[in-house]
Amino acid sequence: MRDYKGAAVEAPGPLSTLSIASVTEVVYAHLHRLILDGMPPGQPLRLSSLASDLGVSTTPVRMALERLAADGLVVQEGRRGATVAPLSLVDLKDIYAVRRCLEGPAARMGVPRLTDAQTDLMRALRREMDKIGASRAPAVDGYLEAEWAIHEICYGACGHARVLKEICSFRRQAERYFRLALAEGMSLLDDLQRQRDFCQACLERDAELAEQIATELLDWTVDRVAPILAESGAVSDTI
Repeated sequence: MRDYKGAAVEAPGPLSTLSIASVTEVVYAHLHRLILDGMPPGQPLRLSSLASDLGVSTTPVRMALERLAADGLVVQEGRRGATVAPLSLVDLKDIYAVRRCLEGPAARMGVPRLTDAQTDLMRALRREMDKIGASRAPAVDGYLEAEWAIHEICYGACGHARVLKEICSFRRQAERYFRLALAEGMSLLDDLQRQRDFCQACLERDAELAEQIATELLDWTVDRVAPILAESGAVSDTI
């Protein structure tokens, strides 16, 4: 199959022996990756075409699109079908306002409950972040996985599974905006020190500082992405 730029992309392997749920998961992951890799806002996601390209029925594609819509990455408009969701200043501010309300308190509640095993894992993840950040061509996917794992450990320790689920949902919606900033010249090193500071606050069991840094990280990202959205005529500024 081909991506939104017309370049050949490797489709998922044979899926005929998998259950509908498993096929849906593969299709979801594949489309999720294409969107994060830069599929433009407004790009049509035609059910029959996607099913044909991926060699599956329309059922798992429809289910995958519904999940992507729940993630805020796809817009479904009845008979008009699904399209890649717009990137907008309004959406950016909404997503990060919710994240601010959830992640700050989750950090404050989670830090005192961190176990030694969890902080050991956080140290290992911080070393991985440092290694990636120091490389000449940093692996963005690996970096984001490591830094998010640190946050997820902290937020998960607060003991509220539904809160963590919501945080993860809004994190998925926000990732396109962070990647947009990287595509427009922001360096991972700009983010790395702040992530290290957050990790250190967790390791030192400083709940108030962890909450402060968590919210400052979100505000810092908005401050860098908002001008890009405001200045770019190629990016929708409406929901």
